[in-house]
Amino acid sequence: MKRTLTVILVLAALTIGTSAQSYKSAIGLRGGDPSGVTFKTFINSTNAIELIAGTGYWGHNFAITGFYQWQRPTDWTPNLDWFIGPGAHIGFWNDYWRDEYSTGILLGVDGIIGLEYTLDDIPLNFAVGAGPSFQLTSGPGWYYWNGGFAVRYIF
Repeated sequence: MKRTLTVILVLAALTIGTSAQSYKSAIGLRGGDPSGVTFKTFINSTNAIELIAGTGYWGHNFAITGFYQWQRPTDWTPNLDWFIGPGAHIGFWNDYWRDEYSTGILLGVDGIIGLEYTLDDIPLNFAVGAGPSFQLTSGPGWYYWNGGFAVRYIF
């Protein structure tokens, strides 16, 4: 009986706090690099996919960036989560930079780490994130740092 109770208590302790998200999907705007429209959806209670479509590198390109994110509560305050994950981007340079870099293709891998706060009474959340971006095709350099701030409507 003692062993069963211990196992139940340990399992209960492990599951408390593992539910990071309080919504299924959200869409909104993101400012930073890249800037544009952001959509985030959870595929289970702690893992999400985020897509960002918009301009990057100070408006010199258009790209779609996707991230696979692991999200967990911070335990600092209710509704504040942290997230981390890998991603990739694909897009194209504008006409001027296509000639400068000898290619119109934009392709690379990304990483992100950040914080997300979800409001209780209004279906909104706010996120801030930053991370490295490695360019696999030609461009202004093979490595740069990106980041931004997002405001999303929860549905």
